[in-house]
Amino acid sequence: MFKSQSLDGFLTELSSRNPTPGGGTAAGLAAAMGVALVEMVANVVGARDEAEKSRLTPFVESCEASRAEFTAMMDQDSAAFEGYMTAMKLAKTTDDERLSRRAAMQDALKGSTRVPLALAVRVCDFAELLVVTFCDAPKDIASDLYVGAAMLEAAHAGAIANVYVNLAYLRDPVFKDETRVTVQQCQTRVAVLGSFKDSIGRLLAIA
Repeated sequence: MFKSQSLDGFLTELSSRNPTPGGGTAAGLAAAMGVALVEMVANVVGARDEAEKSRLTPFVESCEASRAEFTAMMDQDSAAFEGYMTAMKLAKTTDDERLSRRAAMQDALKGSTRVPLALAVRVCDFAELLVVTFCDAPKDIASDLYVGAAMLEAAHAGAIANVYVNLAYLRDPVFKDETRVTVQQCQTRVAVLGSFKDSIGRLLAIA
């Protein structure tokens, strides 16, 4: 859906009053852009040196898979929220209808929570791979690594925000507790991106 649109078309939809695409979809795009930037750096480095190309080939393949996953999550996020909007429109005249509607809304909210949570986890997975792969950044293209890491940080923050906005309306205490545990794990894991950015910032003499 969104991944096949032109950039201008997607941004036009994003800026509209329609509920989708929204912040979760934008977070998926930010993640894909972050991956694409560091993938570009890997391709440049590999083109300069055969040994580096051999070392970086598995990383480039991981980048390609991650980009595809993150762009797919853009559509998944919007589809999940549209499911919630559909549930809200269910009949609520009788007691049975109201119960069914509430249950459908809760199920849809869980779906709307799982997608950004999965995005946050996968950003952490990729971030850990990134910092191991580029412990030494080439200075002439280090800024692309810096921007890539920043985009991944933004994607993670956006995903977590979308998790919390849904948790506020969920009633299942077990689901909420399990989700919060995963979020806390992600918050710890994603810190590697900040350290990575700091090291590149020192290389670039960013004040």
